[in-house]
Amino acid sequence: MIAIVTRRLRAVRESRSRGMALVTVVIFGTVLVMLVATAAAFASSGAVKSRTDDDWNGAMAAAYAGLEDYKARLANDTTYVQYRNPASTFSAAGSGTLPPTTNPAFGLGTGSNSWAQVPGDSGSPSRAYFRYEVDNSQYASSGIVRLRSTGKVGSEVRSIVVNVKQTGFIDFLYFTDFEVKDPAQSKASCATSSGKPNYAWFYSTNTHDSNCTEIQFGPNDVINGPLHSNDTLLICGSTFNGKVTTANTKSPYYKKASGCSNPTFKQGVPTPDSSIGMPQTNLQMKTETRTDLPDSVKRPGCLYTGPTVITFTGDGKMNVKSPFTKLTQVVGDPATGGTAAPMCGAVGTGANQLGSTGGATIDVIPQNLIYVQNVPGSDDKNYTASGTWPANFTCNTSGNGWTFGGTAYPMTGETVPSANPAHYGCRNGDVFVQGTVHGQVTVAAQNYVYITGNLTYQDNTKDMLGLVGNNAVWVWNPFKDSSTPLLGTDRTIYAAILSVGHTFMVQNYDIGPARGSLNIYGAIAQEYRGTVGTAAGNGYIKNYNYDPRFKYTAPPKFLSPVSTTYGVSTLVEVPKAFKPDGSAG
Repeated sequence: MIAIVTRRLRAVRESRSRGMALVTVVIFGTVLVMLVATAAAFASSGAVKSRTDDDWNGAMAAAYAGLEDYKARLANDTTYVQYRNPASTFSAAGSGTLPPTTNPAFGLGTGSNSWAQVPGDSGSPSRAYFRYEVDNSQYASSGIVRLRSTGKVGSEVRSIVVNVKQTGFIDFLYFTDFEVKDPAQSKASCATSSGKPNYAWFYSTNTHDSNCTEIQFGPNDVINGPLHSNDTLLICGSTFNGKVTTANTKSPYYKKASGCSNPTFKQGVPTPDSSIGMPQTNLQMKTETRTDLPDSVKRPGCLYTGPTVITFTGDGKMNVKSPFTKLTQVVGDPATGGTAAPMCGAVGTGANQLGSTGGATIDVIPQNLIYVQNVPGSDDKNYTASGTWPANFTCNTSGNGWTFGGTAYPMTGETVPSANPAHYGCRNGDVFVQGTVHGQVTVAAQNYVYITGNLTYQDNTKDMLGLVGNNAVWVWNPFKDSSTPLLGTDRTIYAAILSVGHTFMVQNYDIGPARGSLNIYGAIAQEYRGTVGTAAGNGYIKNYNYDPRFKYTAPPKFLSPVSTTYGVSTLVEVPKAFKPDGSAG
């Protein structure tokens, strides 16, 4: 009996055990199924999210592709800046029409051909598209084009706005083509059959022409900004606080002058970079004073003729004395006609007129250019016959020196140094400039620019000046004899300075006592290295400081290199300009 009961109890326990096992299996199976389903769902959503993330990133890459496409078109054709889609609100402030050759990147709306496609791999068409809108309203004055580029991949759209700026001379505090003295100003004959000397780096492996004098940076020179030369730098213990580059392809990329201490490079030793081409002349700037070129010259500037004296008065005005000037805006070249534009000052010899000994006091030409030309030939309306002089203007018998009322070059007692062309020509397109600038303007001369005193800004954050000499730009430094200076020490100059065919240098740099510090705030570019002082202590010590605004903008209508490239000065992402279907965002 006991055995029977024991067998039944065992059977009950086994039955219960099997039931519990079944329940456990069912529970775990259900959980496993849920985990698998969840994992599958998660993986699926992750794939969607990954694709979305890829498209979002790809849309930004496509916007950058649009930027690069536009820059490439500008580099191939600098006139491409004139094109835009007038229907774009972003482009409303600009001028111009669509290009004659269809460019889908200028498209608007929802059409399938209103986007440009980013090139894909061979046999695999790209899913990325871009379009861009151009605001060229500031190009004429500052060389800047605003571009809004929009990229699209799938349903993701992103937009950026960039300032595209010409890469130019004023990207550097100091730019030089040749690191040798200007043959025209050093009385040296070192030119080759091309009319120019060889670069200094040529002489490291070839016969040196002793007439081609290399100019060195001195031990007390401090360069506070980026520097580039197409040649090899000769340095004697100088300090360079900015990046230094050279187009010299031969190492070493600079030379230490004999007996000198090592230079200090705060941002690394000089490195090689591409050459920057200097224009042959600045005469194209004169075109900006013509009124018969409405497509290319939207806002003509002012043309003055013969020796012209400009004094900035710090209150937004300037005084201009220009006795040879007859027409200040012209038609044709040579000028067959033109006008005396009121903004350039009244022509004549009456009070507050350009030909009066007191000059004309006018507003600083706003966001524009002044060009001073040589007295032209008889086929030009600004012609004055040789040997005939304007009222109150007296030319020295030598033809190199003149007096106009109380203004005289050379000044009383000045010993005139040699120069080529000679100083103070009576019919030359020379400009004599000084004062405090309040405004933004560029002053260019067909011959020399003379900086006759301190040249500063009233507001360092807003005011801007460009100085462009076709020949030398001189820091005026008159002497009575070889030892008696006629001006005080030190000179301060705020400007972007460019000497197209020659040099930026100090007059009489090699005589007399030390002249103190030459304080430059801006940028200097020149064909040949100019001398400002000597190791013996004559002339000035360099204190050059870069105006960082020149990385983003330029003085109005400033001259660009021969081969113009474009870089991005500012870039920001903005709300998307369009929806995925191409309609306005």
